[in-house]
Amino acid sequence: MLFHNPLRQAVLIKRYKRFLADVELENGEVVTVHCPNTGAMTGCAEAGMRVWLSDSANSKRKYRFTWEIAETFKGQLICVNTHRANRVAGEALDSNVIEQLTELQQLSAERKYGYDNRRIDWFARDSQHREVYIEVKSVTLADANQGYFPDTVSKRASDHLRSLQDMVADGHRAVVLYTVLHSGIENVSAARHIDPKYAEECQKASKAGVEFYALGCELTLQAITPRQELPVII
Repeated sequence: MLFHNPLRQAVLIKRYKRFLADVELENGEVVTVHCPNTGAMTGCAEAGMRVWLSDSANSKRKYRFTWEIAETFKGQLICVNTHRANRVAGEALDSNVIEQLTELQQLSAERKYGYDNRRIDWFARDSQHREVYIEVKSVTLADANQGYFPDTVSKRASDHLRSLQDMVADGHRAVVLYTVLHSGIENVSAARHIDPKYAEECQKASKAGVEFYALGCELTLQAITPRQELPVII
């Protein structure tokens, strides 16, 4: 996934109201930018961090800039724009980065499924013509090289796991694809210390046949590139 225009550098002052952040541009101007991330953003939004912004160049937008990348004080890059995860995951599925998800056909995004018509991030059919339902999760929370999901209590994430179990019970494949958008993460685990209910639902889902994979990516200021599968600890 390429950033179509060069990102603008800034320094983070603070993030607030979930979707807003104040930053100082290189020319010293302080501006409010859109923060496309509903999570706690632990370790991703510390005052003084270098950040990079995409520029809509649209004077009619209330917030011209969107926060895309943060750099930790150790020099690790994090994509804080969770909307990027689905696109990166789609590129990985297209290019067969995850061995167990190769040769998928009829790949399509945002398809409705289940009794309540919720949306799955990616739908496909495998080489055995089974339907494959793929839920993408953006992972940015790190402790050393260990990644965790979620970064805050998420009833919605637990609900997704139960819906995926329903798909398995109906004879289909169901997948959770953790898309790692933090350059320092080497494996992914359910964040039991943050959301024990989600961790319990992961174990139930895994026993029921839901598949769990993690996608490692190369992050630069020009692109986010899916590279390899990472270990998942349930």
